[in-house]
Amino acid sequence: MSNKTAQRMTGGQALVACLKAHNIRHVFNVPGESYLGALDALVDAPEITVITNRQEGGACYMAEAYGKATRTPGICFVTRGPGATNASIGVHCATQDSTPLVLFVGQVPRKNRGREAFQEIDYEQFFGSIAKWVVEIDRADKVPEVVTRALYLAASGRPGPVVVSLPEDMLVEEAEMIIPAAIPINHPAPDPELVHRMVARLNAAERPVVIAGGGVQYARGRAELVRFAEHFRVPVVTAWRRNDAFPNTHPHYGGNLAIGKTPAQALVTEADLVLVVGSRLSEITTNDYTLPLPGQPMIQIDVDNAVIGRTFPPELAIIADARLALEAALDHPGPGEGARADYLAQAGQAQQAFAQPTDRPAEHVAMEGVMRDMVEGLDEDTILTVDAGNASAWVQRFYPYRSEDSLLGPTVGSMGYGLPSAIAAKLAHPERTVIGTSGDGAFMMTVQELATAVQHEVNIIHLVFNNGAYGTIRMHQERDYPGRYIATDLKNPDFAALARAHGAHGYTVEKNADFLPALREAISARKPAVIDVRTDLENISVAATISQLRAAHKK
Repeated sequence: MSNKTAQRMTGGQALVACLKAHNIRHVFNVPGESYLGALDALVDAPEITVITNRQEGGACYMAEAYGKATRTPGICFVTRGPGATNASIGVHCATQDSTPLVLFVGQVPRKNRGREAFQEIDYEQFFGSIAKWVVEIDRADKVPEVVTRALYLAASGRPGPVVVSLPEDMLVEEAEMIIPAAIPINHPAPDPELVHRMVARLNAAERPVVIAGGGVQYARGRAELVRFAEHFRVPVVTAWRRNDAFPNTHPHYGGNLAIGKTPAQALVTEADLVLVVGSRLSEITTNDYTLPLPGQPMIQIDVDNAVIGRTFPPELAIIADARLALEAALDHPGPGEGARADYLAQAGQAQQAFAQPTDRPAEHVAMEGVMRDMVEGLDEDTILTVDAGNASAWVQRFYPYRSEDSLLGPTVGSMGYGLPSAIAAKLAHPERTVIGTSGDGAFMMTVQELATAVQHEVNIIHLVFNNGAYGTIRMHQERDYPGRYIATDLKNPDFAALARAHGAHGYTVEKNADFLPALREAISARKPAVIDVRTDLENISVAATISQLRAAHKK
């Protein structure tokens, strides 16, 4: 039996007490009158830093990115109705990115429920298809039970978002309550017989390949994956926007399963055994669900039984924590020193060649040169965040992610992620340099969060790759309807001046020679900074120019 003593407190006080019991250090919010009882309780919790955001979408993006950066539940508070709908983008992101997140949403008073009261929404219906659990707390004395379970569900199994609705009158209602300790997260161990069978198949294969996903990162299994790759003499490719699941400079790294033709795709296509570790095999990772090939042997390791076989049926499935499964395999002998030497060398060489930028003519700044300068100017443990759109392709292809937890990007592909996620990453890891990246279109979607960085003195550096267009959509227009583009041109503000107006440093770079000095100055300034990198619209993507797209359509 518990030896804790019940205390009389309000629902809001109990909620904050639960956050403290789970060692929550940051919460993100746009304040609202529907959860004043929780805000008041946070006044008496100085160990929790409350980040005041400028829009609920930015707040929930930050909470999601914080969860991704720490592998603990990111916490977001928003008000009812419009606040909840704005925040929904972060919930959708947390679902597809498998990120632990708890969104607390204010709700109308209980006596007004079901009357279409001011800003009332049924959150179970609204969030039901994109959250692991949606619940409304109807009595203050249930707060400890519900909040403790919400935090557990968000972080356990396949991580994901939980939405908790808070009727405003419930938050000020008093009751006798006991605050429970955090529920320990279960890390299931693999079945030894299945591990034995997996190792036998792996050692017998001539061209095996490992696909490493976010499950490796959430299990903190990166070091074990490196040992596994070396022990079993196998190349590792990473799932979409999970580049940092394996060190990119390791000789066994085979590349990232990104959009377009990549060496990683070739490795999977030609493999005689595909071992999937902690990946849900999303649309982009699988090249529109064409990889692995029909009938290609596949083994899948995942902590969540619901992920197994969801897109492709494996011949062998292991339900286990990724780190524990890899550790268990290491107790078995591998194929021997020197095995698959030519295969590994070819895989590594193909990826190294693919990751070397080739210069193209540019009127303004060539992105290929920017990538070389970033490698030269940034420490190995620098964290990069990427946004949606073509601008992210250079950063994902040419920048080598050498350290653990060095890339944050939305696998859901939503725009506006780059800036909020950079702020969250810096809060999670204040000792590391954090570089946010966005295209100009994506940057403008959450630019108001620059004020959040300045207010809370979060010294991130944000690179805006500015070509004056919604580049990805323009690329699709030029590919399918060459010369017939509409709605994609952008007339942008002066981003450097905009940064200075917020109280940050602002730089404009119009030629490659000026980029590295600006980057180094921004790093040494120890103040939020924006670098407006003027690029050429003609170089529309990492693989093609507008002229090349138009020419290809004529053939």
